[in-house]
Amino acid sequence: MKQIYLFVFCLLFLANISYGQFKYENPIYVKNNTASALTNAQVLIKFNTQVPIGAGWMQTDGKDIVFTLACGSITLLNHFVEGYLNTDSTKIWVNIPSIGANDSTLIYMYYGNPAAVNISTLNVFNGPNSATDSVVVASTNTVSSCQRGFKFTPTEDILVAYFGKRTPNATQRYLTLFDFTSQAILAQIQVDAGTAGSYNYNLLPTPMWLKSGQAYIIELFNGAGDMYYYGVSTQVGQHLTWGEMRYANSCTQNTFPTSIIANQHYGCPDFWYYTKQNITPAPTNRILPAADTVTPAIPINLIAAPSNQTVTLKWKKNTEFDMYSYKVYRNTANNPNTATLTATVIHPDTVSVQGSLVNGTPYYFWVKAVDRYCSAKESGFSTVVSVIPVTVTAEVEIPKVFTLYQNIPNPFNPETEIKFDIPKKSFVTLLVYDITGKEISKLVNEVKDAGSYSLRWDAKELSSGTYFYKITAGNFTSIKKMILLK
Repeated sequence: MKQIYLFVFCLLFLANISYGQFKYENPIYVKNNTASALTNAQVLIKFNTQVPIGAGWMQTDGKDIVFTLACGSITLLNHFVEGYLNTDSTKIWVNIPSIGANDSTLIYMYYGNPAAVNISTLNVFNGPNSATDSVVVASTNTVSSCQRGFKFTPTEDILVAYFGKRTPNATQRYLTLFDFTSQAILAQIQVDAGTAGSYNYNLLPTPMWLKSGQAYIIELFNGAGDMYYYGVSTQVGQHLTWGEMRYANSCTQNTFPTSIIANQHYGCPDFWYYTKQNITPAPTNRILPAADTVTPAIPINLIAAPSNQTVTLKWKKNTEFDMYSYKVYRNTANNPNTATLTATVIHPDTVSVQGSLVNGTPYYFWVKAVDRYCSAKESGFSTVVSVIPVTVTAEVEIPKVFTLYQNIPNPFNPETEIKFDIPKKSFVTLLVYDITGKEISKLVNEVKDAGSYSLRWDAKELSSGTYFYKITAGNFTSIKKMILLK
């Protein structure tokens, strides 16, 4: 089988070169579902381009789509946009150099650069290959208004990208691909005159997949005074099975040929096609939420409310679409550069309860915003807020009813405050359970006098999830739900 090489000249415009950056990103996990390592695997990704195109993030023709193996890398992976742009199922093929057996790899899809040049390429696949293996037959004939070609069946799925011909006289000719079973025309273009006696090819407007085991016919139409080659041969591409020569006379380029000659090539029509690795089961992928390369804004409106050995911080929620979390810093001096990171709050929560403080000591707090870009971008420090925790004394009021309050904050990370009221002296248990009903922690298990109680629960050793806390005091029972979000 001869291998035909296409010399494709592409000017690759990469991120952070003179004209600007690719602004948006989607990380994509690709999973190898086989027990063998994969090399240069063609992976099909179905991506909802309707969202970024509708938001103005992506060019309508997808020319700014690129893929890399590393965050912000300028080494690009070959990719091919098969079609269906501006839909929820755009087909994009990516050639991934290697994926370990039963392993995953993380790649990054970038877009959002109006100055980018389209580098979608068929080099993702293996090929191109000639449907006739560049057959050469020598006899010539001249018959006007006729179809000459051959029937074939792919032995695996192939991607047809170019139609071509070899003719004794250099004239423009129609080439038509028919579905053998339905006789429908699947593709038809005019191939340029080119050079007599040599194969000449034109790219299809849209490359198309032909299915394994399904029969097709490719035909060359000869107009008035056109010549064609013919001769004894059943030469065919290595991924195809030869059928027979098919022809029709006194017809048009749209006529389905029904006449047959065995073991002959007449025409000679040809096409170039590509193949892919046939991996079973096929690799799968998981597309993570989009992010941009813009640093988030500094959080604003930071306020602090002091209480006994505790300060509750609140601030205004950032509006960036790719916000991920907020970092809270604390110091006993008005200097953020030496401050300690004391909490991470997952967006959109904007509350942090700072405990274990010393009453009467001045504390200074700042907040930073963090996005979910692959190399997370952090804002600068917010305006400082200073506060002094104090012991709050107040007239004790005996509660009138048993009450279990919702924990604050909720969701929380990793500490939260739980309050309850006891109107009369009782034996009290306060237990924490996970989602399966397993007891996680026993917070109270003793006799309590009438009064209002507050305690803090630290869940730093637990994973994110839903938990329940239950109080029992005499005949009173109450259960509340809380969410740990790290």
